[in-house]
Amino acid sequence: MLFLITVFFSFIAVVFATPLLTNLLSSLEIVDTPDNNRKIHSEPIPRMGGIIIYSVVVLFLIFLFPTIYKFFLLGSLILFLSGVADDLWNLKWYIKLFFQSISASFLIIFLMRHNYFHFNFMGLDLPTLFVLPIIFLFIVGTLNAFNMMDGMDGLVSGFSLIIASLSFLLSFSSDSLFVPLLSILIIGTTLGFLKFNGNPASIFLGDSGSLILAYFCLTILLSATSETSNHKIDLAFVGIVLSIPVLDTLRVIVCRIKNRRNPFLPDKNHLHHIIYSRKIRHKTTVFIILSLTIISALIALYYKFSSQFFGFLLFILFSVFLLFFDKVIDLIIQKENLMFYGRMVKSLPTKLAGIFKFYILPFMTFLVFSFMSYLLMNKVSSDDQQIIYLLIFNFLTMAYVFVNLKGKNYMSDFFVFVNFVIFFYTTGSGNLFYKLYHIPLINYINLNQLFILLVVPVIVFYFLFRDKLVDNHQKETLAGIDLILALAIISNYLFLKFSGIANEYYFLADILIRSFLVYLLYKIIIGCYPKFRFQLYFTSYIIVIIALLRIIVL
Repeated sequence: MLFLITVFFSFIAVVFATPLLTNLLSSLEIVDTPDNNRKIHSEPIPRMGGIIIYSVVVLFLIFLFPTIYKFFLLGSLILFLSGVADDLWNLKWYIKLFFQSISASFLIIFLMRHNYFHFNFMGLDLPTLFVLPIIFLFIVGTLNAFNMMDGMDGLVSGFSLIIASLSFLLSFSSDSLFVPLLSILIIGTTLGFLKFNGNPASIFLGDSGSLILAYFCLTILLSATSETSNHKIDLAFVGIVLSIPVLDTLRVIVCRIKNRRNPFLPDKNHLHHIIYSRKIRHKTTVFIILSLTIISALIALYYKFSSQFFGFLLFILFSVFLLFFDKVIDLIIQKENLMFYGRMVKSLPTKLAGIFKFYILPFMTFLVFSFMSYLLMNKVSSDDQQIIYLLIFNFLTMAYVFVNLKGKNYMSDFFVFVNFVIFFYTTGSGNLFYKLYHIPLINYINLNQLFILLVVPVIVFYFLFRDKLVDNHQKETLAGIDLILALAIISNYLFLKFSGIANEYYFLADILIRSFLVYLLYKIIIGCYPKFRFQLYFTSYIIVIIALLRIIVL
């Protein structure tokens, strides 16, 4: 339950805050200017998107995990501030390396203090003194690998999303709350940021973003691997998961040294540059690299849970494939399938949006409406003697809406949210939402969790593909009042969770969250199908009136 709520509200927080930061950075002229050499974009784009990522992740961690580990936090803060300084003043490479080394040291201390510093390679235990400098170099190298990888819109954000998803799956059933919580926060923030960082990007991560995502991903991947392997980390597994940026960085550094160039100065020899130079579209290039990342993650899972020998053999073959990927791309281009692949990738978002609008959204609407009808007919069980006042309030607000509709042609959607709160308050006071049901793969889950699990992906998909779902791009789906509602609900949930208030009051937080999710679903429906707004608006009143009348009559 906590993870579902966290991923949703971290996503919403980033979606709301990123445009504000973009406008601020533009006004301050903190932008990435094209240089007609390495950089692919053709106009100045605001950078330092890492401010959003870091702020949301750390603030949520402090609220949800008050005993946040100080060495982890200190290392992340030093790295983040050095990234911000680099975004502002373009630091020398040795200064950046100095701060990265300090952050790597703090991360190592964090791993040691929490029993995450026992390493092996394919089952062969490695002495701590032997592995310490290797891990230090590995951490610093991976930080730079993420930074060097950040050369295309959405590439590092998408890569981090995959790593965080893998880490969450590994750590979900562990005893530690910190690792899955940090993983789910990265999932929520990167999903929200991709809405603005995907091609064409309106904001870049900057060094502050790419470095802090690298730090977070290293933390969760190493910790999750340790949690699922009796507190032992297999370096082979970690290396396979991170093989795309690590192998690419090693190959580029070797080429620079071979050509007698500074290995820390940028060039156009990275994997994404190689693919893009073959006249392959920007989005297709990112799609190819992220697909390779998913393949490397699958190989790592096969290595860990099936066969180490054959898994590592697959990794060697995959590494050879990556090292000669430019030849593979040339071979594909010689075939006349490239245009077909390009058209397929280009049309994929539009096709997904069509499937969502005409199939998934109506089906989800039917499910939610059917469930609410079931609650209405069978589970009205409130004993509140003051229910008559709620009915009077409902009639008064409906009269107010009619007056405004007639005079100003305006309907406040806030009353729809109020109606859903009243509805779930009067129909959800029993144990229906908290009875556990066994579901394969998920194990035991209650109806409240299942409800959130079904609705949240629909809401997230809508925000990611809104420009392809809504005809009127100028009309915002969510207003300022909706942000206030979201913040109020988060505050209420956190207060009830951590204040020690009796459990019988805890269901109020669930009612608010459930109501807000259905309210967002209502907003999505009227965004995609504006002609149904009037009917849906007053349907929210009708179901509440029926529920209240049943209580009074029965």
